[in-house]
Amino acid sequence: MLCGIKHSMILIKLNEVAEKKGRSLYWLSRNADIPYVTLWNLSQKETQSSISLPVLSKLCTALECKPGDLLEHVADAEDQAIASFIKSKAAKKKGARAK
Repeated sequence: MLCGIKHSMILIKLNEVAEKKGRSLYWLSRNADIPYVTLWNLSQKETQSSISLPVLSKLCTALECKPGDLLEHVADAEDQAIASFIKSKAAKKKGARAK
């Protein structure tokens, strides 16, 4: 089923990137002008639901990284179902052209 979307499977790897750069959430809060509670929520997998583009931009600037360093797509069953649906539609379309 394609409807009934739950949580997105885009993970925010804030802890990993900050640790690699030797930065703490407190440091990021002070230097990137992002409220600590926002950073804490982004750092917890259970509370990750979205990230605003201005916050993502500030994090990338402060951590000297790219958005792809902070974000990771993890395909779940719903994503796999969507990919299969799209592939089957593309295959049907190719088959119709061959006739």
